[in-house]
This record gives sequence, C-alpha cells and structure tokens, in this order.
Amino acid sequence: MRETGSIRSSVMAGFGLLALVSLVLGFMGLRTHLAAATPAPTLLDLVYYDLQLFVIDPQPLGTPGPLPWPLEVARFTAPAVTIYALAETVRLLLGAEYRRLRAREASGHAVVCGTGPLGQALTQRLRESGRTVVVIGGPPGDPQRARGVFHVAGDARNPQVLRAAGAHRARVVYACEDDATANVAVAAAAHGLGSGSPVSAYAYVPDPGLCSALRARRLGSKGPHERRLDFFNLEELAARVLLLRDPVTHESPVLLLGLRHFGAALLVELARQCRLRAGARVPVRVIATGATAQVEAVCRTYPFVADYCAVTAHDAGADGLRPLLEDMKERPQRVYVCYGDERDALTATLTVAPLWTGAPMIVRVGQRRVFAEAFGTAGLLDDIAGTLRFFAVTEEAGRPELIDEDVIERLARAIHERYLMGCAERGETPEQNESMVPYEALTEAKKGQNRDQAAHIGIKLRMIGAVPAPSTDAPATFAFEHDEIELLAEMEHRRWASYLLDRGWTHGPTRDDARKQHPDLLDWEYLSEEARGKDRAAVTGLPALLEDAGFRIVRVPPENRRQHTER
Repeated sequence: MRETGSIRSSVMAGFGLLALVSLVLGFMGLRTHLAAATPAPTLLDLVYYDLQLFVIDPQPLGTPGPLPWPLEVARFTAPAVTIYALAETVRLLLGAEYRRLRAREASGHAVVCGTGPLGQALTQRLRESGRTVVVIGGPPGDPQRARGVFHVAGDARNPQVLRAAGAHRARVVYACEDDATANVAVAAAAHGLGSGSPVSAYAYVPDPGLCSALRARRLGSKGPHERRLDFFNLEELAARVLLLRDPVTHESPVLLLGLRHFGAALLVELARQCRLRAGARVPVRVIATGATAQVEAVCRTYPFVADYCAVTAHDAGADGLRPLLEDMKERPQRVYVCYGDERDALTATLTVAPLWTGAPMIVRVGQRRVFAEAFGTAGLLDDIAGTLRFFAVTEEAGRPELIDEDVIERLARAIHERYLMGCAERGETPEQNESMVPYEALTEAKKGQNRDQAAHIGIKLRMIGAVPAPSTDAPATFAFEHDEIELLAEMEHRRWASYLLDRGWTHGPTRDDARKQHPDLLDWEYLSEEARGKDRAAVTGLPALLEDAGFRIVRVPPENRRQHTER
C-alpha cells in the first residue's frame, strides 16, 4: 500500500513539473507567435493567453497557420495536465464517497474510536488479523489509508456518527480516546445500537480505580452478557502479558521501582502467579515515593498479595535509589522499572550503577517502541547491562484478543484458578484430572461452564439485595445468612443443570462425558447432600472469588432494594 502511494506521489509530481514546463513553453511560443501582431500584446495578455492553453480554448490559436515549436508542444501538454487534474479530482471525490458508503454499509467489522497511539495499535492488530476496520476520529493518517481501513470524521459520541461508521452492524466497537468519560459514553451508545442483540463495546479507562468501579456496575447489571460491554485498563493488561511471557520461577527477590498503575498491577499479577505455582512467598522489594501507603492499598484491595509476596516497602523516589540499592544484600532475580514518568525511568536506568547487577532489567515505557528501538539501534548500555529490555505498554496491551476478555471472562478465569487450588489441596494431579490445566488450555465447553457461572453472579447478588463494588478501600466484612446460602445454592444448581440440559446432557447413574450423562441432573429435592454441598461451596466462595478480582459484596439498604432489583 505504501508502494502504491509512492507511485501516485511520483506521478503527481511529474504532472506538476509538466504544468510548469507547459507554462514556460507556452509563454515563449506565444511571444514569438504574436510578435508581429497589431496591436502588440502586453505582458498580461501573454500570461492570460498562456493560461488559456490549460482550458483548451486559447484565443491566439483560433486562426490556422504554423506555430513555433514551444507553442506546438505546450498546446498538447497543457490540456494533458488539465485532464489529469480533472481525473484525479473525480477519483478523490468518488473514492471518498465510496469509502463513506463502505463504512456505512459495512457488517461484522470493527470500529475503532480514536486515532491516538492506542487507536493506531488496535487498527494495526485488527488489520493483521484480516479484519475490516472503520476508524472514527481526527484527520486520516497512514493507518486509515491502508487497505481495509475506512475513516469517518466526527465525534463518536454522536449516534449519527456511529451509524455512519456502521457501528450498529459491527462485531465490536473500541473506544480508545484519552478521555475516559468520552470512552464510556461512546461504548454505552454503541452497545445500544444493535437492532437485534447489543453490539460488543469496550471502553479504555486509564484510571484503574474508575475502571474497577465500572466493571462492578457492569457485573451487577441485568443486561445480557452474550454481547459484551466492558472497560479495560492498559496497565493491567500489560502486566499480565509481561508475566505470562516471562514468569518469575523461583524465590529470589524481585525489585520494583515505582508503584503507580503499572507497578501495582505487576505486584498483583506476580502474587497470582505465585499462588498458582504454590511455592514459597516471593520477596518483593518496592522502592517508590509513598511506597508504604501504596503497598497497603494494594493489599487491602487484593488481600492475597500479602499471602504470596513478602513485600518490603521503601519510601523513596528515583533520586533516592542509590543508598537503598547499595544496602541490598541479595542480588534480585528481576528488576522492573515502573515509573509513570519516562524521564525518571531513564534517569534511574542510566545513572544508578547498583542496578547494573546483570539481572534482567525491564523498563516500562508508555506509547511507542521508539524509546526501546533507539537504545537497541545505538547499542547503549550493552556493555553495562546487556539484559536491559524496554516494555511498551500500548503496543503490548493494545491487542484485540486481550481487550475482548471482559469482566465475565476474567471471573471465569478466577473460578478456574480457585478450582485448580482446590484440586492441589486435595492432592489431585493432572494425570488424574484432565481439567487441571491453565485456563487457556481448557476446552471451549469447559470455559463456557465457567463463563456461565461468572455471568450468574450478579443475578444471585440481586436476589439477596446485594451488589458487587470495587475494593478500593478496606474490603467490608460480608457473610451470607443461612437462608441465603440455601436459596442461592438451589439457584446455582438450577443454573448448572439448565446449562448442561441445553447442551444435550441427560441424567445417568454415573458421570460419562462422552455420552453427556451426569448423576446430579436432578431437581434440588432429590439431590444427595454431597451434591448440594458443592453448590453451597460455590455460593460461600463468592466473597473470596470476587475479592480475588478486586471486588467486594455490599448489601443495598432495604429501602432501596426494590428499586435495585427492578433495574
């Protein structure tokens, strides 16, 4: 596509040069041809006649006769330039109209609202996977001119602009502007456009606290979860990508410099990883401005962090690193430079010699790989710390397959992780239980069971007048009453049974996955106490499950319960 654009630019430049040559030759020829005319033409007359060559109606050529060779050439090249200009104008007008029609009539495509770094990264990833993309935003740039990418100008919060982009027939809409409130408005508007089922829509929310609050609202809503409306935070996604790609595998210390959004997300994901590995607590040393308060906040929101990471906090900024690092007795296995300000990251990386221990040093950068490429090309620091790596958050986390994993999918993953923990406590092994695999390795059928259970959480909580809320403060103490456990356990059994029956399962004396038979496909009153116990355990485990995902359960005051349940 770039090659085609280069050829078109060369052709336009060629015709521009031809127009200039035509003007010069025409003026020279006209001056010679009209030298004997009476009265003699003025300079302005010659310029006017010269310009007339381009409209194929020059007054001096109205009479037959031999012409000077410059004028003979110009009377053909000038109209050729005019014809090319007209053809190019028609092409641009028809092309723009064609692209508008293609965008409006597109179906099953992706709509990206925003032309910033995140929007560009998403557009590129979507095109690499063969998807058609309509971009809503500012002036079109290189990504919008690519094949299969159409551009619609305007404010994506306007339903008419969304319809012009074919959002009502799109498979998914991504709201990627820097303004979180605008993104939420765009996602909500797009989600409600579908004539049949709602369009899947995802809004970028830079603030993790606000993102968690919006997810909690979505989880507690009564809307259908088949088509998703969700909110994502790049720092959280990037932290998971980084540790999945390069996991921490032993109990040597980990050093975190900076604990703002990315550092906090990294600490949480590190604790999750350690919990699944069921090893010893990993020592984590955090050095950041206000580190003590920030670590306490993370541990309040995600209590399991303190169970699986031995965190030591030091309140110091980038300028106070040296004395703390010089006192560190044990070499870290990994160093993560997580400052939100890239200047602080660069200062620490270049000037603090105690960091150059030979351990992998991963530096978080924001939007582009330019920072990393500059160092890689120049070879800077290769002779000091060859393990230096730059991690670009936008490029690494701005992937459709990551963003499309909504709150229901994350809870489904958490359900499976807790199942794996229970299996390990009971001494089961993967050889005995084929479901003891990472969530990514599960069959779609088993993932579907986890998703259905996760999507039902909000329904259960509404039944007892409760809602999920973000654990941004100290989690409130919540306990189910006995009657609530029985009520919700029966609801859980009906949900589970309905899910299997809808997929062709029947009752049988023993479980047989091949024949789709299960002995517990009975009404609640006929279930054994052992089977009922499984449903009760699923209910009583809800507070801990939600706590793992950064939520807590809050009871709605009795006077507001009717309004809440009717929403």
